[in-house]
Amino acid sequence: MWRKIVDFFRDSPQRLKVAQAIVRHGFSVEGPGLIKCGDIRIPLKSLGAALDLDRRTVRATTEDICKKSDLCDFFKLLKPAGPSLEGVRGLLGYGVVTILVEFPDSPGIVSAVTSMIAGHGIAIRQVLAEDVAIYPEPCLKVITETPLPGSIIRNLSDIKGVRKVIIDK
Repeated sequence: MWRKIVDFFRDSPQRLKVAQAIVRHGFSVEGPGLIKCGDIRIPLKSLGAALDLDRRTVRATTEDICKKSDLCDFFKLLKPAGPSLEGVRGLLGYGVVTILVEFPDSPGIVSAVTSMIAGHGIAIRQVLAEDVAIYPEPCLKVITETPLPGSIIRNLSDIKGVRKVIIDK
């Protein structure tokens, strides 16, 4: 679907930027000029300001989306994925490990990483995997109940396809 969105907005990089932001945040487009996050209406001016664009560009993007049935269906059904615990990890005593991979569309990396962490008896609170089609350098973030010890970090680095392991402190 992302390829269709990119192709549809290929002549308008600003509108593509709006569409990308809508997808990244899990906003839905419920009609021309109507963007929502769950039940909360997102003002066009606010989204435009966040993207350094005019609200008219945001509105025009929603109008374009609503004119094409497959895009309209897709954008109507988007939902936010929920809160990220990454920002409050320090308050909760959680750990965060970020995994960068050689080839983001390789299968099995999420499974290998989470299995290794769970195999060391550490509870996983959240897994955030960025979509390769949307993010220029997607990563996998695993939020754990406790910070990971160094021995696991070395083991994570040995997983086939893992390019870099970053521990957030």
